[in-house]
Amino acid sequence: MNVNLKVCGITSNSSIKIAAENNIKSLGFASHNLPGPNTCSDRKIKSLIRDCNYYKIESVLLTRHHTLKELIKQIDFTKPKTISCSYFFPKDDLLSLKSIFKKLKVGIAVNPKKFNEIYLDSIKSLADVFYYDLNVYTENKIVTYQLNDCLKQIKFLKQFNIPIYIGGGINNKNAKKILDVASPSGLDVSRSLKDGNNDISLLKLNELQMSLSAA
Repeated sequence: MNVNLKVCGITSNSSIKIAAENNIKSLGFASHNLPGPNTCSDRKIKSLIRDCNYYKIESVLLTRHHTLKELIKQIDFTKPKTISCSYFFPKDDLLSLKSIFKKLKVGIAVNPKKFNEIYLDSIKSLADVFYYDLNVYTENKIVTYQLNDCLKQIKFLKQFNIPIYIGGGINNKNAKKILDVASPSGLDVSRSLKDGNNDISLLKLNELQMSLSAA
């Protein structure tokens, strides 16, 4: 089974090389303005994105929405192919980004708790991809929603005919079921593919790919 994989939280050049050698088409880089582990400075992200360009891998900048001026500065410096925001972008700011960065793809990150149909409908013409995260992050823990409880929201997104990546707790034991049940455009994977140094583990990647190719 040929599946589009996006791996998030990349922090090293070696992970990019492994991704390139194993047909991973998209890598995500978490901005320093986000909470949690595996974030990088803008300077580090810029360097990693250069490697992505060399290997022709899509680079996705995960960033929190702050002021439009700061966001424009960050995008202009790091030069990602796609941007994904962890909070809602005002529609006018999306329009500005599309106007300034003609080739920039806009990814809209959503989760079961922060799912606003009115907002999503209003920006559908500006979105290039949806990143649906089964994980909801609170101050003290991560709550992972069951896929079956989220199918109604995923169906709502599918009506827009925009690619959808599903992420959140995906591993070699549940990935194929998610594909079979929800039929997303791709899977958004992170921790389950990493080793102790936060590098992509070739062993874990092979296990995931084998599970997806199983009958």
